[in-house]
Amino acid sequence: MTRLRSGFVVLALLLSMVGFADAADLAGTWRGTVNGEAAELVLKAGGSGSFNGQPINWQIFGGSLLLEQGGEVMAYSYSQQGNSMTVSGGDLSGPAQLQRGGKAPKASVGMGAQPPRQAASGGVRPELVGHWCYVSSFSAVSGGGSQTSRCFVLNGDGSYVYQSEGSMSAYAPGAWGGTTSSSSDRGRWTASASSITANSADGGSTTYPMELRNHPKTRDPMICLDGDCYVTQRQKPSW
Repeated sequence: MTRLRSGFVVLALLLSMVGFADAADLAGTWRGTVNGEAAELVLKAGGSGSFNGQPINWQIFGGSLLLEQGGEVMAYSYSQQGNSMTVSGGDLSGPAQLQRGGKAPKASVGMGAQPPRQAASGGVRPELVGHWCYVSSFSAVSGGGSQTSRCFVLNGDGSYVYQSEGSMSAYAPGAWGGTTSSSSDRGRWTASASSITANSADGGSTTYPMELRNHPKTRDPMICLDGDCYVTQRQKPSW
């Protein structure tokens, strides 16, 4: 995974270093399934575009496809043959097959075109498919603090990917100290009306009480598990 957190400034520098000649053949409207959801990627010849209606900037650099959205740049590997393109890496859970000018497939079917797997505790609920994140931070008056980011991707084929990152810093007279941590997991998921079950590839299984809410300010949909609410990272209607 390659994530450049310096945002649009980094992309602007890259754009000033290379031209658009190598990227011209990618211009167009690409459709397919991305992380289990129907997606539309519009790449305009001038370096602007959109992903599912949301504005982006893009460029080819060093053999990677760079997409900038909301101040964050993500790098993806890609290969193209005419009007077919395969994109991988970045925040994708697996390779995405896109067709220029093609029709978007149904979101309830994942990238491998396999039907969702069912389980006794429930099944794959298509409305939950997506990318969800919980972020919290704390700053102490005397200095230091903590920040936590937990994200998961629920795919339409019943698979999931989870990533957690955290940091903590503290100040004592004359000295600073800090720690960082990260963890990840993947496996299969199912959901009922009030719970979601994660069956890890490592062999463990956990069921979380689940409640669907909307963000009090933005009205973006959220999945709340054990009191922590994960906000959609993609454009979705309110619950």
